[in-house]
Amino acid sequence: MADHGAFTGLPVELDHGRVNRWATILVQVVFAVLVVGLIVSVILWIVVKPDVGALVLAVVFAVGTGLMIIRQALLAERI
Repeated sequence: MADHGAFTGLPVELDHGRVNRWATILVQVVFAVLVVGLIVSVILWIVVKPDVGALVLAVVFAVGTGLMIIRQALLAERI
């Protein structure tokens, strides 16, 4: 089996400017998701049930965590 080099996790080489731009965009998206999710969670908590509001809040935190993991993976690839 031929040696193809170390696996980097991403199929292409990324330049620093593009990675930095996406890193800042992802942070802004995470803040937007958290704000919108918090508002939706409070509304559902009051109108429907506290369980539904807590579920929406958990999903929002999971989405935010996923986006930050993607950001960290991009930043790690540029080194």
